Amino acid sequence: MMLMDSIDTHFSNFIELRKSLGYRHGRWHVGSELSDYFTRNYPDETAITKRMFDAWLEQREFKTNSNHAHIVTNARTFLRYLRFVGEDVFIPGDDYSVNVPRYTPYIFTDDELTRLFNAFDSIPASNASPKREYIIPVLFRMMYCCGMRPGEPLSILKQDIDLNSGEIYIRQAKGYKDRRILISDDLLELCRKYAGLMPTEKYFFERILGERISTEWAGDQFILAWSLSGLPKRGHPRPYDLRHNFAARLIIRWVNEGKEVLELMPFLSAYLGHMDLDSTLYYIHLVPERLFKNKGIDWQRFKSIYSEADNGKAKS
Repeated sequence: MMLMDSIDTHFSNFIELRKSLGYRHGRWHVGSELSDYFTRNYPDETAITKRMFDAWLEQREFKTNSNHAHIVTNARTFLRYLRFVGEDVFIPGDDYSVNVPRYTPYIFTDDELTRLFNAFDSIPASNASPKREYIIPVLFRMMYCCGMRPGEPLSILKQDIDLNSGEIYIRQAKGYKDRRILISDDLLELCRKYAGLMPTEKYFFERILGERISTEWAGDQFILAWSLSGLPKRGHPRPYDLRHNFAARLIIRWVNEGKEVLELMPFLSAYLGHMDLDSTLYYIHLVPERLFKNKGIDWQRFKSIYSEADNGKAKS
């Protein structure tokens, strides 16, 4: 049997394997792209060669270097599976890796945070974005006050938030990890008022009944609020930076309170849903230089870990 006659079956089996290991289907569409491209353009081939892979890569468009890197990684994973099941395929090596510049998180000043949240609270109604004046104040407070990734509050189902206890169940976040977090009393009270005002069908946040709000829409509203706030840009602030600021400011508070920060970092790591502690230790970099002299923490205990984290990326 020709490879192209069975590649769709291989892809289906690959997806089933990924699901059985706890991965979601949506992230592996690249394998389907490869299957379709090779079947259309090389129907009689019995192997996938470097020439074929290069041709696929050349005709594909990429939004960013980060997107390019993810696509190559996912393609490599599917091709490795094909080789594992006995097919003759080319596996792209490190020379296909794409350099992704390290992003420096935007740390808000107290004034910027105040003016930004004032803008969230006064966002005008819009026929093009119905109910945004009710959604935005709660949505962005949840991102900031809980250190959530932008997509996490948007994926919360109605049954995932307990409006009595303040517990939120976050499903299948980055790394396909579930976690449970508790929210503050103030945020819980705001969520209760929102739920009473905004009946929804499936998700806690919905503009249209039963439909999940996209991260793109949330990003557009963030940009609009920044513009309405009158704040100048001194970088590239994003919704994701609310999460970075939550972590950095919590560490600063611990330092000022004289807490044993190193001992508390694993708890912050679990709350943020990080895969490993190194991802959380990155936030040490965001602590103002003056706090290194604070007597509330022995910074020398961080020295070796800090050096290792310095070589990493701003992980999420």
